Amino acid sequence: MPKLVLDVDNLAVSVGNPVSGTIKLSLEKPTALDDIKIQFKGMSMTRIMAFSGASFEATTMADDFVPMGGNNSVGEKHTHVNLTHSLFQHPKGTELPSGEHTFPFIFNVPVFSRCGCPPRIKEYFKEFKIFKGSWKCEPIRSPSGYSNFLLPSSTRRNGFRAIEYKIVAIADRTKFYKRNMSKSVPITVISASFVHAADPSWHIPTPVNGLSRVYKNSTKSRKLPNSYFVSGALPKTSGAMKLMSLGINTFVDVPAVLEVELDRSNVVVFDKFCPRLYITIQVDDVSRIAGILSLALKGLVIIIKSCDEGFSQRHNFVTEPGEIVYFRKDIDLPLEPMSIRGPARFRIDDKVIPDGVDISHVVPDFRIMSLAHHKQEVHVEAEVSYNGGGAKLMEVLVPAVFQSGVDYDLDSRCILPPRYNLADYDLQPQQNRDTRDGNDPFFDE
Repeated sequence: MPKLVLDVDNLAVSVGNPVSGTIKLSLEKPTALDDIKIQFKGMSMTRIMAFSGASFEATTMADDFVPMGGNNSVGEKHTHVNLTHSLFQHPKGTELPSGEHTFPFIFNVPVFSRCGCPPRIKEYFKEFKIFKGSWKCEPIRSPSGYSNFLLPSSTRRNGFRAIEYKIVAIADRTKFYKRNMSKSVPITVISASFVHAADPSWHIPTPVNGLSRVYKNSTKSRKLPNSYFVSGALPKTSGAMKLMSLGINTFVDVPAVLEVELDRSNVVVFDKFCPRLYITIQVDDVSRIAGILSLALKGLVIIIKSCDEGFSQRHNFVTEPGEIVYFRKDIDLPLEPMSIRGPARFRIDDKVIPDGVDISHVVPDFRIMSLAHHKQEVHVEAEVSYNGGGAKLMEVLVPAVFQSGVDYDLDSRCILPPRYNLADYDLQPQQNRDTRDGNDPFFDE
């Protein structure tokens, strides 16, 4: 029985760059073929709204969705790229001898999508009922065959919103056979961001600072004289705990904030994410707490939160719970002040994440017709203990834009060199998949 194997050299590729590999065909006996083809296809598939009566309502939970194309759903399927190259340099019906046959291939991933649907966005708001079922994607009608919006990055938000790319090897047999042979391999495509490289400020990092609200937590300290309690020092706890300060200890309030500093507002997902994290006690000088207050880090969580929107931002999807990029609740790390004079700041990131955090699995910003993934934030949770007491939670949110690290220059109309090395990107081993399943949407053309 003939055997078809597809080997792809680079399973992650940015737009504008080549993909290469080989198709290997093993024949036990001479076999007639019409063609050997390589196909590169990318699609976005979304289920948008639930149908209720005569109107559509935005769904808020994944369970509210019904199968694509069902009677109560609105689905979209957009074809962003569909390239087919013939590798067979013989006439149709040529008989190949038994043995091993190798067909190398190489092609460039286009920069722009071929989908021509964005100009039809107004149709969404005319009569929703015409979209009962799946959206019909229309290729762009321009001489180049490509639209003016970028090929979107591979992503799978959940079972209802995904952008996928495949390379498919196809062996067309003569009509004597009932079906052809085919194998497919999924690949990761990295999109680009529009920039004006001629603008001298486009590549200048814009730092971002985030500051939490002031958290006031009470803790027990050594006995403090009344002369300590002046402006700029830790305040004495009020209420019942104030009465307890009459004994051998004093209870004080610790006003503290959690601070986050980013080197730039635009974060490249293939770089290590290195936020600077500080806890600052609100006293006028660190000497005010020397010998009075000790800090220990008990836990640290870093989450990348985002929001998906549909129907050209008219209807919001539920905000995703976020990608957890760092999670530890078993820390017991004493913290030291950064200086013996001045603000009482305690840095924590250099103790627990000195080499940064891997965020290569975070989905970069993208925007297609019915789906926009943006409004991203860095959510940091830190648990701190004062003087050996229980852990106190502090949280802060910092806005950020997560990008692929590939830039398309609108002035020169070309891709700039990527800001990362894809060789460092960890991918799952490729799989040769038999794609003869008639339900595979990659073959609905």
